Amino acid sequence: MGCCMSRLSFPIFPILLLGIYGCVTDQPKTETVSNNPFGHPAAMPARTQTGYAAAGLDAAARVDQVGRRLLAANKQAGLQPLFRTIGAPQAEIFHRGTAEIDITEGLVKQCPTEGQLAAVLCTEMGKMVAEREAVAAPRLHAPELTPPPDLPIGNDGGLSGAADQMHRAEVARFEQEHARRRSPAPPPEPTSLAKTYMTKAGFTLADLDAVAPLLRAAEENNGLARQLLTPPPSQR
Repeated sequence: MGCCMSRLSFPIFPILLLGIYGCVTDQPKTETVSNNPFGHPAAMPARTQTGYAAAGLDAAARVDQVGRRLLAANKQAGLQPLFRTIGAPQAEIFHRGTAEIDITEGLVKQCPTEGQLAAVLCTEMGKMVAEREAVAAPRLHAPELTPPPDLPIGNDGGLSGAADQMHRAEVARFEQEHARRRSPAPPPEPTSLAKTYMTKAGFTLADLDAVAPLLRAAEENNGLARQLLTPPPSQR
């Protein structure tokens, strides 16, 4: 009896351990799900070309408000650029074709009034339109008309009598009706355009004079413009 009990009691302890272990390990696990379950490296957020922080909301809102006012009052300019404020401390302003005008927060802060900020933006708009017209002028320049052809009469190839007088009269009339343009009209002057834009938007021209020193300083601080507007060596 004692031997039988010993044989029965021997396997009981391992069985109990297995039961306990099973109860512990069979509990459901909370898996940590990866942010990218497909196994590919997560994409890094795009970095700006400038590396500068975003401009403050106040500066960006001022530029947007004044820019919209200028465009609404000067539809004849045919412009719809994006006014972009860059969070850089230096005073700089430049444009990209006719699509965008970039101004730094540093320059915006140096314009205490809306009129001065409008003067800065109008000056850049004038440069933008002047460049656009300079590029478009050769393409839009109509080919120059030629006078009536000189048709010789007679076997010797010369003109004679009434035909000669008629041809001269036709040439004179042609030159009178179609004055020859020796060269295409020069592009508009940016400052004159800026004055027009300011006046139509209800700003005073005195603000253009007030920002002249700021604009001269901004032209010298052109490092940001060179960085953003100069194509990389592979695209030159």
